[in-house]
Amino acid sequence: MPGRSASLLPYGVLLVLLVLPAGWWEAQAQERGERVRFTVNDGWRYAPAEAVPPGAADPALDDAGWEVVDLPHTWNARDAFDKEPGYRRGVGWYRKRLVLDPSLAGRRLFLYFEGANQVADVYVNGLHVGSHVGGYTAFAFDITAAVTFDRPSLVAVRVDNRHDDDIPPLDADFTFYGGIYRDVWLLATDPVHFDVLDYAGPGVYVDTPLVTGEAATVRVRGTVVNAGAAPAAVEVVSRVREAGGREVAVLRSTVQVPPGGRAPFEQVSDTLSAPRLWSPADPYLYHVEASLYTGTHRRDVVVQPLGFRWLRVDPQLGVFLNGQPIRLFGTNRHQDLPGLGNALPDAAHRRDVEIVKENGFNFLRLAHYPQDPAVLEAADRLGLVVWEEIPVVNMITRSEAFYAHAERMLVEMIRQHYNHPSVLFWGYMNEILLRETTPVDTAYRADVVALARRLEARAKAEDPTRHTVTAISHGEVNNGSGFQDIPDVLGLNLYFGWYYGTFADLGAFLDTLHARHPARPLMVSEYGAGSDERVHTTGPVPFDFSSEHQQAFHRESFAQLQARPYLAGTAVWNQFDFGSALRQDTKNALNQKGLYFFDRTPKDIAFYYRARLRDEPVLYIAREWSRRAGSRPEDRRQPVWVYANTDSVELLVDGISQGWQPVVNATARWLVNWSDGMHRLEARGWKGGGPVVDVAHVAFEDRTGFFEGRGPAVLAVNAGAHEAYTDGSGVVWEPDRPYAPGGWGHVGGTARRTHHRITSTADDPLFQTYREGVQAYRFDVPDGRYRVTLGFMEAQHETPAQRVFGVRAGSRPLLAGLDLAAGTGRWRATTRTADVVVTGGTGLVLTFEAGAGAPVVSSILLERR
Repeated sequence: MPGRSASLLPYGVLLVLLVLPAGWWEAQAQERGERVRFTVNDGWRYAPAEAVPPGAADPALDDAGWEVVDLPHTWNARDAFDKEPGYRRGVGWYRKRLVLDPSLAGRRLFLYFEGANQVADVYVNGLHVGSHVGGYTAFAFDITAAVTFDRPSLVAVRVDNRHDDDIPPLDADFTFYGGIYRDVWLLATDPVHFDVLDYAGPGVYVDTPLVTGEAATVRVRGTVVNAGAAPAAVEVVSRVREAGGREVAVLRSTVQVPPGGRAPFEQVSDTLSAPRLWSPADPYLYHVEASLYTGTHRRDVVVQPLGFRWLRVDPQLGVFLNGQPIRLFGTNRHQDLPGLGNALPDAAHRRDVEIVKENGFNFLRLAHYPQDPAVLEAADRLGLVVWEEIPVVNMITRSEAFYAHAERMLVEMIRQHYNHPSVLFWGYMNEILLRETTPVDTAYRADVVALARRLEARAKAEDPTRHTVTAISHGEVNNGSGFQDIPDVLGLNLYFGWYYGTFADLGAFLDTLHARHPARPLMVSEYGAGSDERVHTTGPVPFDFSSEHQQAFHRESFAQLQARPYLAGTAVWNQFDFGSALRQDTKNALNQKGLYFFDRTPKDIAFYYRARLRDEPVLYIAREWSRRAGSRPEDRRQPVWVYANTDSVELLVDGISQGWQPVVNATARWLVNWSDGMHRLEARGWKGGGPVVDVAHVAFEDRTGFFEGRGPAVLAVNAGAHEAYTDGSGVVWEPDRPYAPGGWGHVGGTARRTHHRITSTADDPLFQTYREGVQAYRFDVPDGRYRVTLGFMEAQHETPAQRVFGVRAGSRPLLAGLDLAAGTGRWRATTRTADVVVTGGTGLVLTFEAGAGAPVVSSILLERR
């Protein structure tokens, strides 16, 4: 959409009049062809429904005590991330008083909402002007008959994000934020205008019936509305212009529009020679300026983007764009940010798309719902091929209301975003049989297939020029439903080495599926693994959330995907960590599979993709593991890896060369013998005849001296875990290990892990692992005074007396009758601290004594006093 203009002034407790020079409105209308648009984002008043008396739409209601907010706004920006189960899904009211300039009298006035989640009812001066169902598509209402010009017009909007069995999405791995979370516009048109209420689409639809590298034609369609009292003979003039403004074609037609009626039009241009084609490498944009005239008076104008391009998907050879083979390598994107929820300004949306492009991707799946217009505009401009889909996710309700809402969302998405050349795929379902019951409910499956066929048919009726897609999970691939052959392209959400299988299983799985269905175009629509920058290990495994496992997952997976040219495309899950209130991994209420953290800081793995996909020199030392520690001599030898698109890389540590390593799969790796202290790392390579250099720093704490009464004064143990954890104060908690003489370790017990959120701490990973049934921990420390802090968490028992145990230090009792369920409850971190004295050269032995159940411990901090 066009750039933002000054909004109408808000009216709160005091009315502030808008004073403009005479003729200002007319000048604006003349410049923009009688269509004027303004955001009305500022100065709204908001209150949750439970705090609002009856009559919230009544202009006379006193809303002086309501919160003043600017749009975009959501009421879930913070509560969706706290550690209390759930988040507010309810009703909120928004009110705003608009002062309308009298020069707008006689025009048609509309309120245009880019999005409100998920049911919106709009009132103007107490009159209900319309309802909309669906949280991710735009909607517009004609408010002409409801507004006043001699006094402020009161706009009231009731927004409801409660669960409704008849409204998609029902269940999904993202947070359903409530509120008016996108821009709202006031739109003023001439009585004769392009249709504003065509599913909130632009009213003008542009495509290319013929397009090759040598020639093209342009088709312009739409509907003219005549809200006047007399018939109108209207000339529709559509001008096709190059990016610089030069006119390359003019399309003209005349329509007769009855009073209070509407009339369709369709135009096709003469053949244009040698059009400049749109592609990720050259995202060249034309635009179409469609105008309505009665005589010489221009009544309305709509400007829409135009890109000349065509796509073919071959099940054996992959994707061809403009007749040329292209590998679509991309990512998925959700729309939220910390502190904002999904109420992002346009600049933040645009920046996200720019980051995707900067990472080297040429493909973007907008999961799992239509996204802000700013996203599509940025994709057009930057050259990203887009897959956009409606939020029919995980399951359906078997009701006509659900089916009708899903179909309407599909139509809204297609019409609103039809003109964006970046969009080449329309999606309508994601993992829709994921929650399928066992044994299989054949009637449910049949209804899912019937709905898929209904949406497929509607998508093709709305837009036969693009490909349809759906995405299915690993478990849905061979279920015999016939669902897989309904869309043009089948998307596969695959997580080998995370939820199931091993990294190496991915390629074999794809080859087997391709061999069984050689005529079925395939795309890998999701693959990814979660990570936490605080968690590190030399032996990564699935679901440890170590940075090292995520990086190994992507290195191994992408190499296999890149080697299979029959794939139509691949998309990482996800570009950014995103809010998912039901998740309880190492970071509460976040899906952590992003290549970037929630705040858009890049993770190390983002640079692997840059090195694989970009031509510009890339050389980057992986640096999330920047704080390290070890208490055994063998712990000093730990890896460093570099992502690069050079042929080889040299690594220097504190100026000393560690040698050159070849770059394989964009990666070079060294084992470094660390000494105590801060170290400067420098990586060097050559690309394009010039040097490429990166510098990072790693701090290593050598704790071997702790067992000799020297060196660091702290030893920290991440009990039950194979990975190290760095807490907010910078303490590195070492991985657990069996006892060996001369060091420390556990005697007996079993390592356990939970993925439940842990209350009363920010160190969830430290308490989500624990050793159960442990008999003792031994520390071969010299005689002296020590402080012991033990960390505990009860993961299994709700009721008291199910697990009761004590801890002794040598012969001295430290804790007796510890019953975590009775004392702190389940899923709550707690610590106990005691001072001990070690004598007699025996070291420190912490003995765990069972009373009922098996003893547990999550962390041990030993400090020399």
